[in-house]
This record gives sequence, C-alpha cells and structure tokens, in this order.
Amino acid sequence: MSQSSTTDVAVLGAYGAVGQAALRAIANRRPETRVRLGGRNVARAEALLDELGLSGEAVGVDLADGESLAGFCRGSRVVLNCAGPSYVVQDRVAWAAVAASADYVDPGGDEPVFDALRRPGTFTGTAVLTAGMQPGLTGLLPKHLARSMSHPRSLTAYVGTMDRLTPAGAADYLLSMGGSYGEAQAAIRGGVRVERELEPRTDVTLPYFTGRVDAYPYLSFESGQLAASLGLERVDWFNVFEGGAHMMSCLSRLQGAMHGESDLAVAAEELTRAAALDLFGKSPFQLMLFEVTGAHHGSPVTRSLALRAHDTYAVTGLVSALAVLDVFAGRVGPGVHFASDVLDADAMLTQLRAEPAVNVLDISDRAILSAPTMEQGEL
Repeated sequence: MSQSSTTDVAVLGAYGAVGQAALRAIANRRPETRVRLGGRNVARAEALLDELGLSGEAVGVDLADGESLAGFCRGSRVVLNCAGPSYVVQDRVAWAAVAASADYVDPGGDEPVFDALRRPGTFTGTAVLTAGMQPGLTGLLPKHLARSMSHPRSLTAYVGTMDRLTPAGAADYLLSMGGSYGEAQAAIRGGVRVERELEPRTDVTLPYFTGRVDAYPYLSFESGQLAASLGLERVDWFNVFEGGAHMMSCLSRLQGAMHGESDLAVAAEELTRAAALDLFGKSPFQLMLFEVTGAHHGSPVTRSLALRAHDTYAVTGLVSALAVLDVFAGRVGPGVHFASDVLDADAMLTQLRAEPAVNVLDISDRAILSAPTMEQGEL
C-alpha cells in the first residue's frame, strides 16, 4: 500500500452511503482537495475516485487491523470516519488519527468517544464528533433558534425518519433505542432530567407530516446537553414514526438486542429488512420540527424551524463534509468538540437551502407545535 504524504482528507468507509455523500459534497465545494479513499474493497474505492474526479488514491484498509489503520491515516491532514457501526468502531479510528498527527471528523461518536478523547493529556489535535444529521443538526438547529433570545426557556422537538437503513445504521439505532444514548419517556423539567415524565402520543397529526403518526418521547444525550448549554427549563423531545408498522413490530421483538442481550448483527439485519418493507412504495424522508420559546429582554419570543429532506445520507454527508472543510481551513480550534458547538449555523442553513435533498426549510417567529390536533394517546 503506497500512500502519498500530501493527502488532505482520508475517508474511511468511503464508498458507504455517508462516505459517498460526504465526498461528493467536498468535491463540489473544494475540487482541488486531494483524497485517500479507504475500505475493504479497493475496486469500489477506485471506481468512486474515478467518478468524483478528485485527485488522490484508493487503498485497502482493515478497521480491525491496527497496522493497516495506522497506514491509512498516516500522511493525512484530516481523517473522516464514515465506517460503522459506531458501537464497534468506538474511538479506534480517532486514536489512529492522533498517532498520525491528523485531525479527526466523525458523523457519529457521541458521548462515549467524546469522553474517551477528553481524558487529560491524551488527545492533542482537533476532533469534531456527531457531525451528521442526528445527532448533529438536531443540536445545531435548536441552538440557532435560541440564539435570538436573551432567555430561552423551553424546547419542543419532533423528529421522524423513514428511509433505508444500512446494517451499521440499524445496529446503532437499536442501541440508541435500548438506552445506550438516552432514555425513553424522560424529559427536562426545571432544568433537570425527570424519568418517565412523558407518555407516547399515538395516532396524532403534526404539521409537515403527511398523515397521522405515533410519537415516542426520548431524551438523548444531545438533547440533555442542549438543555444544559442553553439553560432550558423544559425539553420535550419525541421520535416520530409515520406508518412504520413493520419496523415498530420488529422493534417490539428486539428488546434483547437493544440491551446487548442477543446477537446485534442478526437483529440489525432484521430491522434493515423491516425498514425496507415500510418504505416500499413510499418516498423516504427525514423531518425535524423544533419550537423554542423564551424571552428577549423581557418580551416573549417563540421561534420555530421545520426541515424536511428526502435523503438522510445526503444530508448527513453534507454536514460531515462541511465539518471537514472547517477543520481543514482552521475554522475549528484544537480540542474535542461536538459539531453543534463549533459549526456555523448560518453557514449551515445556507448550504442546506442549496442542498437538492432538502425539500423544506422553514424558519418562523411563531408556534407550529401547539395545534389542537395534537392529542395524546396511550399504547
């Protein structure tokens, strides 16, 4: 494996759904970028490199082989990790990037990787974690809404997805639902986490969704951090399912895998098939609804945002690419960061408006989540 010492960005998992989307976004914005594309299948990486028209190289790399991974990172200025699932990768690629004196960007990562890299005296470069759609945009966009308030007080969020699942994405999703990254039915009240505060809301109508939906309360690590960083007194966060009967039935059977008590790989394959059945004959979507209320110098303020996209991986790849370009350009300082803390929200919104995968991006100074059609049901 012969590798150049002048690589700008090395992308691990380059020909996966997120890796391809990120590379296309980089090629469109900085076509002079020199890249290294890595994965087990060199032929696929080479074909993608030819398609993109970027200069660089395609190399074979084995994530489980420390020497192979070290060689892949060596000589790169930034390493973008698009390999998964996150529960397997953990901080392995980040440390290989550190050893190669490269900066690091990851659309995943979340709390476990953040904590590992923040151990005193260990990580010496720049790392941007959760540079994706969720988590990532789901933290950045509410912060943007709250920025115009001197005292933001509450956040209500409904986030729904119907899209194809990769096996790696399915595994991470199962672990998240099992409590690895948050807590079902929890909410923020009086600035603190309260268990079992919210009940699922079934068969309700929400703005921007096309039919009646089921909404399940889930307080993630990211939404809890939003409350802390913005000083919010109240957070209600719901994951929304629109007509996902196969997926919901599948999830009810996979409780053991969610909690690490059965074969996660097998369960992920089953969930991937269920998601494909639910998507059959329908258009994929990702929909985020955020409403922040508070005050600005004594006057009440409400701001809302709706974002709808038809390709989760395209938008995740875009966020990762913009994080890479910010790190490469020196716009993110040294240290370990979550993307929502360091990416420029105004610049991100500009890029999202120009992204073909984004169908709707509405920002308003009014409430959108207090409609009378939001009735609470019971499971």
